[in-house]
Amino acid sequence: MLSRFGFRTGFNPKQAEKKRVWIHALSVGEVISAVPFVNALKDQFKDLAIVFTASTKTGFDMADQLFLKKISQNKDTALVDQLGYFPFDLGYCVKKISRQIEPDAVVLVETDLWPNFLYEMEKKEIPVVLINARLSKRSLNGYLVFKRFSSLFFSSLTGIMAQTPLDEERFQRLGIDKSKISVVGNIKFDQPVADMNQSRIDSIRDRFGIQNQTKVFVAGSTHEGEEKILCEVYKRMKKNFSEFLMILAPRNPQRCPSILSYLLSNNVHAVSMSTLDGPNIKFNRRPDVILVDKMGELCRLYAICDAAFIGGSMVRQGGHNPLEPAAFSKPVLFGSDMSDFLLISRMLLDHGGGKKVESEQKLTKELKTILGSRQIQQHMGIRSFEVFSKNCGAVQRIIKNLEHLHIV
Repeated sequence: MLSRFGFRTGFNPKQAEKKRVWIHALSVGEVISAVPFVNALKDQFKDLAIVFTASTKTGFDMADQLFLKKISQNKDTALVDQLGYFPFDLGYCVKKISRQIEPDAVVLVETDLWPNFLYEMEKKEIPVVLINARLSKRSLNGYLVFKRFSSLFFSSLTGIMAQTPLDEERFQRLGIDKSKISVVGNIKFDQPVADMNQSRIDSIRDRFGIQNQTKVFVAGSTHEGEEKILCEVYKRMKKNFSEFLMILAPRNPQRCPSILSYLLSNNVHAVSMSTLDGPNIKFNRRPDVILVDKMGELCRLYAICDAAFIGGSMVRQGGHNPLEPAAFSKPVLFGSDMSDFLLISRMLLDHGGGKKVESEQKLTKELKTILGSRQIQQHMGIRSFEVFSKNCGAVQRIIKNLEHLHIV
C-alpha cells in the first residue's frame, strides 16, 4: 500500500491561518467510535482543519463513507478536510507523512500506538492525545513485562483520556504521571442514532418481505465460527416461529460468499442483501437469512429487529458495540467475551437490557423467551435504551480537556 509509505497520499499543504488536527483511528470500530467526536469538533471549531487517517482498508472505506461521502444531518460540507492512511511505523514513512500533514496536534482514538510515530511527534514537539482510551487486563500484563519501556512509551503522550476509572488505574500502574490521565467516559454513548422514522423502517421491511407476524433477529458484526452457531440457532428457532427471519452481518463483508455457501449447503435459504437492490424485486418465498454484504448498513438494520446478537463475543474477539441496538430500544444478546466493551455490557446486564449467552443452547433459549413474549421484549428494550441515554457527555468532556491543553 504505497500511501502508507508516504507516496501518492493526496494530502494538501497546510493553510497557514488554520490550525490542523490529525485524528487517527485504527479500523472500522474505532472509525465509527470517532463519529460523535469529529461531529462535535466540526460544529464547535469552524476554522479547524481536520485530517483523518485509518490503518486498514475497511477502516479507510468506512471513514470515506461517514466523513466525506455521507453528509451529516443539517450540514452541507464534509466532516473532515482530508482523509488518508496512517504511515507504517518506519522512520522514513512517519517523517514523510508527518511532513505532508504538518499537524499542530494528533488525537488517537482508543488504540494504535507506535513507538517511531510517538518518538517523531515528541521530537517535533507535536502534542499527541489518546482519547476513549482503554487498557485490557491482558494488554496491561503484557506492558508490565517491559514496564520501564512501557512507562517511557506512554509518557510521551500529552494526555490520556480514559473510558473508566479501571482503565485509569491500569494506566497508572504503568508508571504514567497521574496528571496526564483523566476519566471522561466512553464516546460510544454519544454516537448519533441513525434517522429511522417509521416510513424508512417500513421501506426496509417491505424490501425484505417482512410481514407483521415475522420475528426478526439481527446478528451483527459476526466472526468466523459464530455463523455456524447461528445457523443451528436459526434451525431451532424456525421450529418455534414459522415466520422467522435472521439478518446476518459479518464483521468483514468479504466473508459473505463463503458464509452464503455454508448456509445453502445446510439447507438454509439465504441471499445476499445486494441481490435485493434491483427494481421490483418480488419473492416467491421470503429468504430464511439475509446476509449483509455492504459496509455501513448494520446500524440501520437494528431498527427493524425484535432482538439483536452482538458478534465477536462467542469467539475470542472482545465483542463489538452493543449500544447500536440499544439506541433503538432493542433487547441485546452477547456471548461470554465482551472484554472490549466490558463496562457497557455489564451495564446492560445489570439494568436488564441485555443477556449473556455462552452457548448455542443458551442463545436459542433466551431468544425463544424474548420473541415469545412481547412484554419481555419491550421491557428489555426500554432498559437497554436507558443505559444508552443516561451515559452521554464524554465528547464534551474530551473537547473541554483539549481546550485546556490548547489543542483546539
